Amino acid sequence: MPPQKLKPSEFAEKYLVLPDGASAGQKIRLYAYQREMIDIIDNPQYRKVVYKTSSQVSKTTLLNSAIFYWMFTDPSNIGIAQSTGNELKQWKSGKIDVSIEAVPELKNLITDKNDKRYANNASQIQMKDGSFLYFMSLGSPNHLRGKTLKRVVLDEVSAIDNSGEEGNPIRLAENRVTDFSAEGKILISSTPTYSGDAIDIEYQNSDQREFFVNCPHCQLEHTLQWMNVIFDWEQVGSRKLPNPKTAKLTCPECHEHITESQRVKIVAKGRWIAQRPEVTDTAGFHINRLYSPNSTIESICYDFRMAWLEYSNQSFYNTVLGLHYSEIQTDLDLLKLDNLRDSTFDLENIPDEVLGIVMGVDQQLDRLECQVMGFSDKELYILGHRFFYSPNCEIRGATAYQQLTNFISQQFKTVSGRRVKVLKCFVDSGNGRATQTVLSYCNTSPLLMAIKGSSSKIGPLFKQSTSSGNTWCNLNVHEGKLWIRNLINNALSDNPDDAPLKILFSHDLPDDYFEQLTSEELRRKGDGFAWVLKQGQKRNESLDTLNYALIAMKYVLSKLGGQPFKDLRIYATKQREKLNDVPDTQQSLIENDKYNKKPKPRPRNNGNNWFS
Repeated sequence: MPPQKLKPSEFAEKYLVLPDGASAGQKIRLYAYQREMIDIIDNPQYRKVVYKTSSQVSKTTLLNSAIFYWMFTDPSNIGIAQSTGNELKQWKSGKIDVSIEAVPELKNLITDKNDKRYANNASQIQMKDGSFLYFMSLGSPNHLRGKTLKRVVLDEVSAIDNSGEEGNPIRLAENRVTDFSAEGKILISSTPTYSGDAIDIEYQNSDQREFFVNCPHCQLEHTLQWMNVIFDWEQVGSRKLPNPKTAKLTCPECHEHITESQRVKIVAKGRWIAQRPEVTDTAGFHINRLYSPNSTIESICYDFRMAWLEYSNQSFYNTVLGLHYSEIQTDLDLLKLDNLRDSTFDLENIPDEVLGIVMGVDQQLDRLECQVMGFSDKELYILGHRFFYSPNCEIRGATAYQQLTNFISQQFKTVSGRRVKVLKCFVDSGNGRATQTVLSYCNTSPLLMAIKGSSSKIGPLFKQSTSSGNTWCNLNVHEGKLWIRNLINNALSDNPDDAPLKILFSHDLPDDYFEQLTSEELRRKGDGFAWVLKQGQKRNESLDTLNYALIAMKYVLSKLGGQPFKDLRIYATKQREKLNDVPDTQQSLIENDKYNKKPKPRPRNNGNNWFS
């Protein structure tokens, strides 16, 4: 006798239990807005279903319910993919495996994992009818190739780079299910990142459903949006911050306060309305945390307070509101940027607040460009940008390298005479014709580190590697450029002093410094995003070298232990105490020294002797 035909939402509430958390083991109870989101998977009209959501709206519950419903009512090969291998492992072991074990009706469908006749492992689960659940990483879309899949579930698609050689996993998934015609189904889910990212494109091409509720006072049917949350501001130290205790959700029409109990009730009676009903093959749902009964307006305002405090608006937009963040992609005013030049400091007048110096170096054919950055826990000081010329910097012995060595070896001092140490200098070795030259040069001093920009947009900010006696760092330059843009946006904001980390620019930076600093834009490239030169721009060395210097600072801080700024302040205090005993050995830049001798390798710094 075939299983009783139930709606997906009915199936979920009848059989499934919560796999983890305080309510683990209890029956699932769907919220009103979730029912249509899950029931749509049984409608043959829609081949693709898109979920563009914030976090904490039980999105994983929907995806799991869909998978288990298909297993129970119509077993078939199902592809399940997450953004990374680690996320996939957590999803499988922490959600799917636990749920199957807790629900006898599901467990009975699965072959014995201890029976060697069946193929059950971290990458797949075999069902008794011979079909499989395949678990795949979106970072390796080639996993989708060669598999016959009737249904595919893709989660966090905006967290991956779709522009790689292996192809766009969404398009590959679509190709996998074409053999099943209308029976094939693709679920695509993600919190958004930027305008035009993977989930934004999929949602724009859907029927764009929004969840509407009725005001309990005037009955206006509307969507819940952050602009309709009002709150007071309070003074905390030198900053004004949102006061979550005063936060209220209001109606956009009558402006009456919608209480927490009223919000829960109107959400329970709300409905989905398609904004593009002419699209008939793709259903798209957008939902944010303002609808969640598990959240309160006060808690959401607290999240906004923290985002405001930490200048992390993007995180709030993405994870709380389920919206893309476009401020990173807006053009910057060069005149306003040029007005940020500060005449009070430069390399000859280093502020006393500076605790350490880092440098980023870009290698060009006829020169090395070096950006010098001093830093404290609250400020970044762009102290200078220097050029060291040679006819050919791709060959060993080029005089520019000796000039750079002399420059970083000089004794820098603050305006009070305190010595401030150069802690690291990152040198780009990405030019294939100069890679060995730079690697060899960087072996001459523990202050130097060869670097290479990584094409990955989701890897760590830096990752140290060693091979054949050479050490270098691979840098996530994409993430670094996002950081730079946020720093610049903060500097140009109405309240730049409120930023937790301020960037300040010396007056004597090159005339075209800011033009180069803004020479790239975040643009779609293939199916992903990449920082590319704007039309008409040819140079970006200021941007690159600042990126290297910033990541060099992060590298240094990671090597100094749990309280790096405390250690730096202790060192600074000792230098102040020794001021009367230390002779002035400040060296000037030597422009004409020869660099004909073969450099002698020195032992590399292991990170424990930064202040020797």
